Amino acid sequence: MLAATSYRGTSVLDYYANVAEIIGVVLVVVTLVFLTMQIRQNTRAIRSTTIQAVMQSEMALSKILADNSAIWEKVLTAAPLQDGEEKHRAIVVYIVFMIDTETRYHQFKAGYLYEASWEGRLNILPEVIELPIFGPWRRSFGGARHSTDFLELIDGMAKEKQRHE
Repeated sequence: MLAATSYRGTSVLDYYANVAEIIGVVLVVVTLVFLTMQIRQNTRAIRSTTIQAVMQSEMALSKILADNSAIWEKVLTAAPLQDGEEKHRAIVVYIVFMIDTETRYHQFKAGYLYEASWEGRLNILPEVIELPIFGPWRRSFGGARHSTDFLELIDGMAKEKQRHE
């Protein structure tokens, strides 16, 4: 009977229970340290993947803009667009730009995109929003498909621009 034996006024079972509790606490601490390291490693990997995705997205967007440079130039200078294909292509290019922008917005909000990457896009948004194509885009199916918080950001910027005019 181990319970009857004592060690400095404590039963042997109490002694072993205390030792087991200490070992359990040490194991919990070791597990938490390991999990913390894993989470940090995972966060770095996600950020790295996000940065790579942003760069690939930027290259793809640049290619689309280059392939449609005459139309994009008209969009940027507010030159009249011809009805039909030219107007359609202009809106599609604008939609692609805004999808890319929303993607960056959500990646930044989730903490996976560095502030500088989002700030770069955020700084040009007021100019992009004041382009004449903004209205047709915003009323289009492509303009309505974005998340509520992104549209609130965009619409808020557009209202702010109108107040200052």
